[in-house]
Amino acid sequence: MQENRELLKGLTVISLEQALSMPYCTYRLALKGASVTRIEALQGDPNRYVGFPLGDEQAMNSQFLCVNAGKQSVSLNLADERGQKLLREIVEKMSVDIFCTNQLPKNYSKLGISYEILSSIKPDIIWVGLSGFGPEKSEPAYDPIIQAMAGIMDVTGEPDRDPLMTGVPIADLEAGNQAYSAIMEALYKRAITGKGSRIDISMFQCAAALLSTKITNFEFGEPAGRNGNRHRLFAPVNTYPTEDGYVIIAAGNDRQWALFVANHEFAELNKQEYSTNKGRIEDIERLEMILRSITSSMKTEQVIKICKDSGIPVAKVATLNEIMADPDMRKSMSRAKDPVSGYEITLPIDPVAQPSGKGMVHFPPRLGEHNEEVMMKFLGYSAEEIKELRETNVIS
Repeated sequence: MQENRELLKGLTVISLEQALSMPYCTYRLALKGASVTRIEALQGDPNRYVGFPLGDEQAMNSQFLCVNAGKQSVSLNLADERGQKLLREIVEKMSVDIFCTNQLPKNYSKLGISYEILSSIKPDIIWVGLSGFGPEKSEPAYDPIIQAMAGIMDVTGEPDRDPLMTGVPIADLEAGNQAYSAIMEALYKRAITGKGSRIDISMFQCAAALLSTKITNFEFGEPAGRNGNRHRLFAPVNTYPTEDGYVIIAAGNDRQWALFVANHEFAELNKQEYSTNKGRIEDIERLEMILRSITSSMKTEQVIKICKDSGIPVAKVATLNEIMADPDMRKSMSRAKDPVSGYEITLPIDPVAQPSGKGMVHFPPRLGEHNEEVMMKFLGYSAEEIKELRETNVIS
């Protein structure tokens, strides 16, 4: 729906961002209509050089493209006082609503981006600093490090095997989601009080918060460690092989189980000792050995039909190819077309988009692509002044 796409239209966001966590947050803002300008160092975001290239072009690789559509790019040398002056002018003359960064906290003042500096220019600014551990601990952090430190890896993987990371960079993405959520709260606060906010987001804290059920259950005696795809408290809940793939089955109560084993294909499991969840949990190894043996001789769709007819939640373990080809999923996907090369890319789904999707989004920007536009339109710089800034390495 159009109103969903333009929910944040009129808001101006400036983000000194790189890598994934903060760019994912501002990508979500851009999808809702906010005007997002990313500030980059002269060499650009390191993710511009990671992944698969856009043709023969440099600094436009797939790891960058995935979460930077719908934005502008201005390159500034913030190690130079003239670059910091330009940033202050941008904040003032573009009347910036939200400033975001995922620089190390120890660099906030050095780069001229601290809350104190920018709020002195724009008192109602919403300032968001996303870092590994918050402002009290200025250490670099990447998604795998946070997953390890926050306990995510300890609970991911098979028992008696090496701990694993999740299949997606969940610490980065969750921190971006929480930054987005905090910005929504700050916008509401500003609408009521007229006051800005300082928001500090810790990737570590965001990741640790995902242990919500684990922490309480641990206090009640749940064993620590990895459990594969199996649920510790309900059975059977796991992935099971079929002739042509995998399914995940989740029996949530004894009534569902009774209906399930009433099917002749699973009659071998129709035992009194398995009639309660407690009994199934106590003999889970034997139960799952039998269940795997049965499903492995059946087609995926046959298992799914039996489960659905029995009221048991079930799903095929879909491949990425299948997700990309799913017509319902594609309705929610956005695309961006490069006006230079004509190449089109599929973009990450907006988690709360309407089923009709987002349509076309502006292609991710090239490094410094909007230097002239921003500096001429908003700051009043001449072409000669911009040329001098470029020649003296204030911009690229």
